[in-house]
Amino acid sequence: MSKNVKERKRTITRKKLKIQRDVYVTDKLTGETEKTQVIEIEERDANFHKIWLNHIIMSLDLIGNQKTRLALWLTENMEFNNMIIMTYEKMAKGSGISIETVKITIPLLIEGGFLIRIHAGAYQINPDVIFKGEGDTRMNILLKYNKSAAENEKT
Repeated sequence: MSKNVKERKRTITRKKLKIQRDVYVTDKLTGETEKTQVIEIEERDANFHKIWLNHIIMSLDLIGNQKTRLALWLTENMEFNNMIIMTYEKMAKGSGISIETVKITIPLLIEGGFLIRIHAGAYQINPDVIFKGEGDTRMNILLKYNKSAAENEKT
């Protein structure tokens, strides 16, 4: 894996704490109220950019080469957990890109940290690169991805 991939910023979650006073009605019949302290915690992901995948794919498709087009096609066709379950032949047929280009590109995407090979015909796109869904779900998928990546480095 290249040095630049290892040095990329990690996505983190920041919590924002807001404390305020508010008046609540404790008895609706009598109208009795009580002053209370309200604590509001808001979680936000940091160090990432939101992208609108359709727009970026259309733009990159116009200027990109076949390898870029394959990477974008994979992001469009990944499953909910960033998995891609298909052979090189199915990737070539589905994307309209030659099998030779697929055979060259997939190992390059693995080396670059874009995806990992789970087993023959099964790959997972790095959730640090792209993920569709909520932050909590992404973190679970990211943990599984990192575990698989560590296992791949051992073998």
